[in-house]
Amino acid sequence: MLRRVGEFLVGCSVMFGTYSILQVAEDREAFLKLVPFGHVMLFIYGTALGTVGLCYIPGLFVYDLTFGLAVLLSTSTLGVDMRMWYWTGRRGLHYWNQVRLIVDNLAMIAGALLYLTCAERELPPLPVEEKAPNADEGEVLEQTEKKLE
Repeated sequence: MLRRVGEFLVGCSVMFGTYSILQVAEDREAFLKLVPFGHVMLFIYGTALGTVGLCYIPGLFVYDLTFGLAVLLSTSTLGVDMRMWYWTGRRGLHYWNQVRLIVDNLAMIAGALLYLTCAERELPPLPVEEKAPNADEGEVLEQTEKKLE
């Protein structure tokens, strides 16, 4: 239950970040100026981040998407947030506020990597062949081949 609540909160946080990068003028402008192919990359990044957030909220494919979340957050942190000269010099943001934002992203990336190392991938159950009580291996193989045809 606690894991599920954590997944939900991470999904909400990712969705808020997606909203911020797409709708807040200052964040959108920074992304467009600092990332090559600005509008195209903004569309791709926003779509990918929104998809990750929407899958985290109901808990779908969480293990698989955690790797994508780590990659997306790493690239945005390196490409946009780590440009201290832009945020402190041009935007007038205080140095330690920007450092706090970077540390927040690094904590999310570290959490995603810890989740990947500690959690097990949940796969749907595979169908199990029922073996007849007096059947030998050859008959079971023939029965499965007939079912596949």
